Amino acid sequence: MRGIFITFEGIDGCGKSTVSKQVASILQERGKEVYHTLEPSENWLGQAVRRSYTEEISPYTELFIFMADRATHTERIKKELSAGKTVISDRYCDSSTAYQGALLHEPLAEQGIDSVEWIMKMNKTIIREPDITLLLDISPEISLKRVEGRGELSKFEKQDYLEKVRANYLRIAKAESRIKIIDADQPVDKVLAEVMKAIEEIL
Repeated sequence: MRGIFITFEGIDGCGKSTVSKQVASILQERGKEVYHTLEPSENWLGQAVRRSYTEEISPYTELFIFMADRATHTERIKKELSAGKTVISDRYCDSSTAYQGALLHEPLAEQGIDSVEWIMKMNKTIIREPDITLLLDISPEISLKRVEGRGELSKFEKQDYLEKVRANYLRIAKAESRIKIIDADQPVDKVLAEVMKAIEEIL
């Protein structure tokens, strides 16, 4: 029996890591076998991705490191799904489209290329399409207030950049019926309730 593939997306500080773990626990309590994973992954390619956070590299290089990690990660996801498990991933293909799409918008636009469409097409050659994606939507102002306590902000955690990333996410959601937008500017229990309602509709 094939398992169900659930992904969580959103800008930094939206609460997806917390909520995805809670969903995994709820489903396990209901007797389902759950494989909870994340991107960047925990293999050596994922480590290379994390290293890129603190180094000045080409946005193209960054995109392809993410995609290399995703290609390997996808093989593990397919294996767990084939075993009948429910797979929950904290970030997946839409993250690259939203984040690297924002970084590459100007250089690709100069070539007459839409960065979001270009990255989406490349991702579709390597991914396993999620059965449902929960996009936890929140304003960058609120998200940055939430992440300020974590220490030094990463290069991705800047308001003007996150505005572009959020706009990309909402654009992707319009194009992909699998994506359900959840208002993440609510108490976590309400966010979790809306997420579980959306997931229960496909289980």
